[in-house]
Amino acid sequence: MKPTQVDVAIVGAGPAGLVLARMLQLQGLDAVVLERWSREYVLGRVRAGIIEQPVAELLVELGVGERMLADRLVHDGVQLQHRRGGAVVRQRVDFTALCGKTVTVYGQRELVRDLIELREADGLPLRFGCEVVGLDGLDQDRVTVHCRDDGGESVISARYVAGVDGAHGITAQLLDLFDPGVRETLQRTYPASWLGVLVQAAPPSQELVYSRHPEGFALASMRTPEVSRLYLQVPAGDTLAAWSADRIWEQLHRRLDLPGRPVNEGPFLESSITPLRSVVHRRMRFGRLLLGGDAAHVVPPSGAKGLNLAVADMAQLSFRLGRAVRHGDESALAGYQDACLRRVWQVTHFSWYMTDLLHKLDADEFGEELRTEQLRTLADGGPLARWFADSYTGLPLTPWS
Repeated sequence: MKPTQVDVAIVGAGPAGLVLARMLQLQGLDAVVLERWSREYVLGRVRAGIIEQPVAELLVELGVGERMLADRLVHDGVQLQHRRGGAVVRQRVDFTALCGKTVTVYGQRELVRDLIELREADGLPLRFGCEVVGLDGLDQDRVTVHCRDDGGESVISARYVAGVDGAHGITAQLLDLFDPGVRETLQRTYPASWLGVLVQAAPPSQELVYSRHPEGFALASMRTPEVSRLYLQVPAGDTLAAWSADRIWEQLHRRLDLPGRPVNEGPFLESSITPLRSVVHRRMRFGRLLLGGDAAHVVPPSGAKGLNLAVADMAQLSFRLGRAVRHGDESALAGYQDACLRRVWQVTHFSWYMTDLLHKLDADEFGEELRTEQLRTLADGGPLARWFADSYTGLPLTPWS
């Protein structure tokens, strides 16, 4: 069996893998994208929809932002809802006034569609239903990637492999099988999950509403002006079977309604439960295998950072792979891990801050007073509010070319 020769084999056709493929294409590198699931399955996955300003600007630079610019919602602030003096109040964090930036609301599923269609239109290799079953030669000049699909077994020879297939992908499984501790994992698990529903109804606000409530956190987000994405904090380990539609609506109204401004009800289009956890793998490079996105770190959804952090990884990785392949500069890859981890920990801190500030995680009255004071300080518009706005709208991306 004669192997296919490429510069880079990309495992995973999520946003990270597809953005990396586009970046490498623009540098003239040959890459193949390998995705174990079908095209229909990948396009059917419902994920986050908040894109930081630096990431949105990068997508436009990559030539994949036309539909995003036409269809997106631009938000220049968020609403923080909580109780103060016995009353429920909403305070606005004005991003534009505080840091001069905004965020884009555009479904991740739509972004993935844009990236897939662009790659297909360019006639570049993107193999769905292709499962990677083995990697050989990570410490040699080329890596042998063993694949399996409906056509049988195949082999790809790559100078480098990018493992961007998620927290439970095959690259992580193969590393853990080789040595369970090789990724040097640090993690924190929170005693809560998010129950999310996609609803055919107009959002209750033109901006996201983060609500801190005695019975638990809630979030009112949106996908379009006609479709809401609503979340409830639920106990860790809860399943969808424990939550009827009536129970979900009752809790959404309790946690999000303002007098005369209830959450709009409608039919559920999607439902899911996501555990809250933070995971950082301190090793992101294993010879010629480099990890990124959820394969290297996971943040709780509270800060809307998963997609954005994955793209930041790819901005680093694409530039360094370009230096290694085009100029023979292997030293460029030596700094990949440290450069990414600095941002990873900054974003992990912000996601932890959002989770701790807004959720009911314990019965500690001292902690409750601290959180209440934090919300008051955010409303003052001082240094804490500026840090919050800058972190939410996105840290600068390292130039990728």
